[in-house]
Amino acid sequence: MKKKEEIGRAVPEICLVAPSQALADLTASIAQKRGEDIGIYVGVLDEGVRAAEELSKQGAKIFVSRKGTASVIGRKGFNVVKINTTLNDYLRHLNLMRQYSGKIAIVEYYEFIPELKKLCDYLKIEVASLLGYSGTQDYKDCVERAITSGASMLMGGGAQLPAEAKRLGIPYTVVENTKESINAALDVAQQLLRVQKKEAEEKKHYKIQLEKYTTVVDYAHDAIISVDKEDIITLANTEAFKILQWTDSCVGKDIANIVPAFEFSALGHDQKKELNKIVKIHNLLISVNKIPIIINGIFEGAVYMFQDIKDIQKSEEKIRLQLYKKGHIAKYDFVNIIGNSHSIERTKEIAKGYANTNFSILITGETGTGKELFAQSIHNNSPRKNGPFVAINCAALPKDLLSSELFGYEEGAFTGAAKGGKPGIFEVAHGGTIFLDEIGEIPMETQVQLLRVLQEREVRRLSSDRVIPIDVRVICATNKDLAKEVKEGRFRADLFYRINVLKLAIPPLREREEDIPLIIDHFLQRLTDQNYLLIKEYMQTLYPKIAGYSWPGNVRELLGITERIATLLENNFSMDIDLNMILENIDSAFFIEDNRTIEQLQKSDIVAALRNHAYHRGKTADALGVSRSTLWRLINKYHISQD
Repeated sequence: MKKKEEIGRAVPEICLVAPSQALADLTASIAQKRGEDIGIYVGVLDEGVRAAEELSKQGAKIFVSRKGTASVIGRKGFNVVKINTTLNDYLRHLNLMRQYSGKIAIVEYYEFIPELKKLCDYLKIEVASLLGYSGTQDYKDCVERAITSGASMLMGGGAQLPAEAKRLGIPYTVVENTKESINAALDVAQQLLRVQKKEAEEKKHYKIQLEKYTTVVDYAHDAIISVDKEDIITLANTEAFKILQWTDSCVGKDIANIVPAFEFSALGHDQKKELNKIVKIHNLLISVNKIPIIINGIFEGAVYMFQDIKDIQKSEEKIRLQLYKKGHIAKYDFVNIIGNSHSIERTKEIAKGYANTNFSILITGETGTGKELFAQSIHNNSPRKNGPFVAINCAALPKDLLSSELFGYEEGAFTGAAKGGKPGIFEVAHGGTIFLDEIGEIPMETQVQLLRVLQEREVRRLSSDRVIPIDVRVICATNKDLAKEVKEGRFRADLFYRINVLKLAIPPLREREEDIPLIIDHFLQRLTDQNYLLIKEYMQTLYPKIAGYSWPGNVRELLGITERIATLLENNFSMDIDLNMILENIDSAFFIEDNRTIEQLQKSDIVAALRNHAYHRGKTADALGVSRSTLWRLINKYHISQD
């Protein structure tokens, strides 16, 4: 049993606040037999309320008490179960008092007095007085009035009755609760505790659900308004207040009066969804979606979700930027284009100038000259450098798949279409650059679609009726003569004019042979570390032997031969590697013949021509009537250096 001084420690969830020690002792005995942890405390009336207040702070949830003490505890808002005293209990005690002569005064809590009066009237028991008390002081006053009324015996349920009776020296009997009534009260307390816990769990669940719901609504990217079947606003999130510029609460108001631009007479009680409806509010274009709430076939309201179209565009840009970060990125810059020949330096200067514009560019050049390298460099030096760079080789895809890759498709557009559809590369490249390599290979029907995209700056996915605005810079590349393709009817003239706004011609390697050592040296440094000097020494002896070669595969072919040489030398082949082993795929027809033979040119002729043309090798070669590759070979042969 716990006493009053123990209050403050952790307590059981069910506590008895007994107005008498006898009730406390009996309840403790019953709780022990039941195997239940019941807190037992003694306190009557106001003292019992103070005990309950302290116990509640320590975790008590249900209180058990009797009569007056239970009533005052309940009035303080605590959950309390009363231990009922039955009329049979009073009848038993009235019979006990028959052994004494005189009149009985019954002093009881005032709420129970009417029931006792009925019992006494029914049994024709004469009592001196039936007095009700509501507090400690009232009890003493009642006892004094009972004696004044001529009573010689006291009966009642107050805890103070024994002391008062002994003080007056008269017989008394205290009406205590029976075991049955205590057990019944404890049963009710346990049941009430279970219900309370269940309610608490349900409240917690609903609170969590409400918090989730509130979080979703308040932090949703869309503005959200819900209305009931009378179009009265029941909810509006913070985004709605922001877009609609509301300052006061709109809940409880007719939405047609709050947002008349939504045209609710049209959207109204229609049970169909309304998607992507465009309205103008406060000079903003808003996209509105309406979702009706239908319960058992009856319209009960609707949820409206809407966004500023500019925000939608910004979101699309962020998504596209994420796609860009996943791999649609230009890795190369102009510094990665190796060479210092006049032709390549001039080409780079032109390309740098193009980078600052937003016009379409057509890059022409033979295979292997580095057209995509220039395209990436232009992108990385343009205002779009932070956007995606998306490249596609138009010749690498089957013609029936090219359109879907370029423009995207909706779900079910064709057999094998991805679930949910797929964006085309024009959508992915939004805000950046799209590089269409081998543009001359696309079929006529795709040319028509491409022309429309370039003219309208919008794309329509296959099997879709929705157009998507795009902002892309288009760079095309080809190794074909597109003007000739137009004349022969294989390429649309209008598309040619659209993509050929700016033209960039990449010089072939044979026109810049002086760059060959630089390109090879750059490649070798990446290819090998240990044998770099050995391989570089061998390459010095190889340059005169390959001078005059036309390099039909250009830089790509040169890198392949360099890799072959490095591989042979790193595997302990002799420095006297047969040139045929290195150039095993080179046809002698690809060596360029000069207008003059080498024997006709003396070292002095070459030196004089170089000086006359400020060592400009292109102009010197033209003056001597030889190719630049032959001039380069002769300079090496005679060991001519610039003074």
